[in-house]
Amino acid sequence: MVFTPVRQARASGEIVLQIERAIFDGELRPGDRLESERELAEQFSVSRITVRDALRVLEARGLINVKVGATGGAFVSETNLDQVVGSISTMIALRKMTLSEPAEARTVVETATAELAAERADDAAIQRVGETVERGRSVVREQLPHTEASMDFHVAIAEAARNELLCATVRAYRDLLMQTLDDMRDVRSARATQKAHEEILEALRARDGEAAGKLMLEHLRDFEKRLRRYLQTKDATSDGRSQRKPAPRTARIERIERLRRASSR
Repeated sequence: MVFTPVRQARASGEIVLQIERAIFDGELRPGDRLESERELAEQFSVSRITVRDALRVLEARGLINVKVGATGGAFVSETNLDQVVGSISTMIALRKMTLSEPAEARTVVETATAELAAERADDAAIQRVGETVERGRSVVREQLPHTEASMDFHVAIAEAARNELLCATVRAYRDLLMQTLDDMRDVRSARATQKAHEEILEALRARDGEAAGKLMLEHLRDFEKRLRRYLQTKDATSDGRSQRKPAPRTARIERIERLRRASSR
């Protein structure tokens, strides 16, 4: 691969852009090894430190994987949806929005995803969705936590829709909401969730995109309502705790302090 010299003022950024372009255009493919730092420095007419900085940026973006050792070097990464999941989750967390907002976005995304899954899923994909429903039925019957089986159901539908970006987005929602769903769980809501999942599965099997989307919309709107109630209760509890007066000091603590003051005289 031949690169062109870059201007020193923003050399590192231009190196990143050129290597990115080569990857996106298919000139560099997954598994390909980039030239050594010395060779890249010569091609770009920069120092090896500048090349190293650019490689760090590319590695942070998940585009290359830098290995050390005799057989090491910088290699173009395979497509990794975990990078997308991590980026979406980090973006949501850094903006410090309430969980109600990603839950609302989830409703929009997964309603469309269910419609696509009904239209695009093959028999094997629908079978995988069915397996998550069966697992959910089992844990509800045994009154075990339903959260993991529930989120696996939603991811399986996203996979059945055969859209990698939608799938990555649904996985991000899973990572973001999993702990809160665990905290919210109760037997009654688990049963209602399981019933909704079984109805959505039947719509997928019937290849009825409209019904699948409608059922998913109702299911996730119900979840949004429960989440808002949970967050309001949690906030009220937190406010109550913050407004409590400090607990009175015990007689034992006061006695110890009197003895300490007396001994210091």
